Amino acid sequence: MSYGLYISSEGAMSQEKRMQTIANNIANLDTPGFKREVALQMARHTVSVYPLGEVPFDTGLMTDIGGGVHTIGTHTEFKQGTIAPTELNTDLAIQGDGWFRVRDVANGEEFLTRAGHFQVDRDGTFVTEWGRSRFQLLDTEGEAVTLPMAESKTWHITDDGVVHDVGVGRVQQIALVQPDDMKTMVKIGENVYRLDIPDGTLGYQDIADEERPRIRSGHLEMSSVNPSTEMIEMIIASRAVETNVKMMHAQDEATGSLLSRVLRVA
Repeated sequence: MSYGLYISSEGAMSQEKRMQTIANNIANLDTPGFKREVALQMARHTVSVYPLGEVPFDTGLMTDIGGGVHTIGTHTEFKQGTIAPTELNTDLAIQGDGWFRVRDVANGEEFLTRAGHFQVDRDGTFVTEWGRSRFQLLDTEGEAVTLPMAESKTWHITDDGVVHDVGVGRVQQIALVQPDDMKTMVKIGENVYRLDIPDGTLGYQDIADEERPRIRSGHLEMSSVNPSTEMIEMIIASRAVETNVKMMHAQDEATGSLLSRVLRVA
């Protein structure tokens, strides 16, 4: 294969992966708690099999020739999205740094999320659903947040995350935690994260009372995606794909012309 054709095809495929990431961001414009993702791209150091950094540049050898560009993964931007009011007091938004702890009802596995669109089920437990999974909101003791009376209409949630019921007073305090290392956060689905850490370690810390961010009942944190930014990025990526495809056509025509000349001479 022509080396130029190889470089151009690599560039086109890399930009297509970038477009897929951007398209996923746009598709989740209205997903509560969704965090924008950015495709990470880098230049290949060499066409050879040598690992990056093993062979120096400026040797005058084939190793000086770049290997094009490729996508190595995605990076999640964890900045806070817009806090929007709703008409449901079961909707919760964290004003500041922090994450809700939730537990998968099916297998008991715990996850972290900032998507606070909860509801109270028939047992009085605060739950939320993503896809086919059902999750319970947890308190500071790791127990599901549950109203003493499932049909109670006299409960409310304070800014410090305490669930109060007029009939019984304080019920439970909603857990807010902060991961030890954001690089360990692995997205599961649209807005739920698990911690990629060794077994036997938590990977997060409970936020101290004096540092706890405000929990706003009747509000939701919306997606952190900016539609204008994503559309501009989509245009840039699509034009990059188009440019690489044109280069592939040019390389193909040049190769065909060269073969025609060689055959004529022969």
